[in-house]
Amino acid sequence: MSAEVYKDIFPESYLRQLYGHIMTECPHYFGHTSKQSEKNDKSINKWYFCNLTDDIFLSRSILSFVADKVNSNLMLGKIYANIQFAGQEGSFHYDSDRNDTKTAIIMLSETLKEGSGIFQIKKEGYENKIETHNFERNKMLFFKSKLLHKGFAPLEVGPPRVTLALKMRHI
Repeated sequence: MSAEVYKDIFPESYLRQLYGHIMTECPHYFGHTSKQSEKNDKSINKWYFCNLTDDIFLSRSILSFVADKVNSNLMLGKIYANIQFAGQEGSFHYDSDRNDTKTAIIMLSETLKEGSGIFQIKKEGYENKIETHNFERNKMLFFKSKLLHKGFAPLEVGPPRVTLALKMRHI
């Protein structure tokens, strides 16, 4: 498996507070894409995001949950929330070409129906093999940042699919 899968990353009360903070207290910006080069392309789907990198205490507390779960010393590069409604698909991309970098995707919103809001990662060493993960609240995928991956929007019209993305490196 290309991604390590962890469940119950946060205590329930912390998860509720974090989700509420992202949805009501953080400014949401429209226009986020999977690749920087797609930002000005009007034909590419875009979605909302909330940058949390400058919220030092919050970003460090989230990093500590991740580092404890994966039992590793990690340094945070950036952290943000992706907020995607139906139709706001991502595209396959990698986060870094460095071998010492890791990405964590934490699913914050309610669990979606099987096949909705999935997350795919191309398996390392295989051109056409893809690992698929259903969207489950409080689940984390932890993988090498150089692996191609893609987040899908929910299939249903309604509340958004909210994920937390952390870009890190080992120290």
